[in-house]
Amino acid sequence: MGVLEGLIAYLGPWSWLVLALLLAGIEVMVPGTFFIWFGAAALVVGLLALAVALSWQVELILFVVLSAVAVLVGRRFYGRAAKESDGFANDRLGRQVGRIAVVDRAIEGGSGHIRLDDTVWRADGPDLPVGARVRITGHRDGRFLVEPAPAG
Repeated sequence: MGVLEGLIAYLGPWSWLVLALLLAGIEVMVPGTFFIWFGAAALVVGLLALAVALSWQVELILFVVLSAVAVLVGRRFYGRAAKESDGFANDRLGRQVGRIAVVDRAIEGGSGHIRLDDTVWRADGPDLPVGARVRITGHRDGRFLVEPAPAG
């Protein structure tokens, strides 16, 4: 009997549950979501092996099949959720589009400064006096593009 066979025989179904915990722990330490699917497959095999007496060969085949299914299903659904996440996660200026700010230094000749929250930003837009409300419409070269905000 080989080392793996001996370990599986000694631990029985608990070997799969231990493997599930180890894989979940690795998932926490490694970026991405990959090991969790193998951990889920090991958990299912472990619980099934506790309920029904299975040979180690059947357990191993079941683990391989469940792992493949879990990875395919997980990538399909998790991949879709990841694509729907915030498209501006790394675009600090882009997240501000649509917000209302106040002109901090008059916009003259198409260039000035606006105050958004507690920060003063460079901005391009039509000439506006200090204190005017503006809507952020976009950004270019590290500067906000603004237009006069509707009253109210």
